[in-house]
Amino acid sequence: MIYGKKLIQTAGLLLLISSLLLGGCSDLTPVEPQKPTSPTSPTTPSKQTPDVQEVKVTYNYGATGPVELSANNVSLKVGQKLILQPASGLTGNTRFRSGNDNFFGDVMEQQGDQNDSGQLVFLAKKPGKGKLQIIPNSTEEARAADFWVTVQ
Repeated sequence: MIYGKKLIQTAGLLLLISSLLLGGCSDLTPVEPQKPTSPTSPTTPSKQTPDVQEVKVTYNYGATGPVELSANNVSLKVGQKLILQPASGLTGNTRFRSGNDNFFGDVMEQQGDQNDSGQLVFLAKKPGKGKLQIIPNSTEEARAADFWVTVQ
């Protein structure tokens, strides 16, 4: 009786192994061997891509219609620059107005004066969120666009 039980267990085991070998190995894809990589030490400089230091947003408007922005809402890190530049060919006199608690002044510091091309450059100084209104032709507030900036 013991030999019969062992024979049945052995036969079942062989049947299980053969079914796994024959049925479970149908999708074999060759793989190229990889070189092992060594872990980097803390003193080794990282080879990551550098963070973007400038974010450019272009504004444009015509004789009618609202101001158009290439981005309405941007996020910056402290130390990054925001460059607001008019679209090529824009000749209107644009006015900018900080929308809340002098955000553009305290959190975002203007770098230099607005140059002849109409471009403004701001440096993110500390975390916060604020709005800048871009008003076409200095007076057409009904056509103004709200531009939101978040500094993290």
